[in-house]
Amino acid sequence: MKKPETQGTRERILDAAGSIFAMRGFRAATVRQISEAAGVNVALLHYYFKDKAGLYQAVLEDLTDCGLRDFPPDMGVRPGDGPEARLRGFVRGLLFRLLSDRSWGGYEGKARLIIKEISDPTPYMDQVVERFARPQKEVLQGIVSEILAPHLDPLRLRACCLSVVAQCLHYAYAKPVIDRLLPGVGSRDEDIALLAAHITEFSLGGMARIREQAARQTGGGRS
Repeated sequence: MKKPETQGTRERILDAAGSIFAMRGFRAATVRQISEAAGVNVALLHYYFKDKAGLYQAVLEDLTDCGLRDFPPDMGVRPGDGPEARLRGFVRGLLFRLLSDRSWGGYEGKARLIIKEISDPTPYMDQVVERFARPQKEVLQGIVSEILAPHLDPLRLRACCLSVVAQCLHYAYAKPVIDRLLPGVGSRDEDIALLAAHITEFSLGGMARIREQAARQTGGGRS
């Protein structure tokens, strides 16, 4: 059997599926809706992805892989940079993935698919965690551990990591409201860079305060 190797067909299906899954969710979206949006017949969609579940998994893989490729967690970090600079790179990379028109924000609300998966998990949540969230958690945890040292407490470490990520995710969750309050602001590179700098400095200030409190409680200072 000759393979239908039309250039760009698979990518076109992925783009259409990403938009429809983001808008309707995995459960409500149909293969027919996606095939019509992509301009292909249902049989071709099944050829490339087997079924809706296979297509959804492929969209998630494409989302995470492309986002991390274009905006890695060490974005703008140089070899030998300290934890504060690495935190800036981490926050910058995450925000650009979430908000940039060149990443999830430009996929007709591509970031919404990640948000939907977090707020209303499908059976494929484990894939999102293993391919994206867990590696990111390890990177951020290493950075924050260095910032809080030597007075490192597991509960403080966890709270600081969750706070950093939550600040970034808020702008993806709240994007519809932000777009209405501040139209035309938010997805430009300069806006994202400014927001990343603010979140980083705000987080570093909070961690410095936590470190000082821990030092007073233990009767020592930072070495």
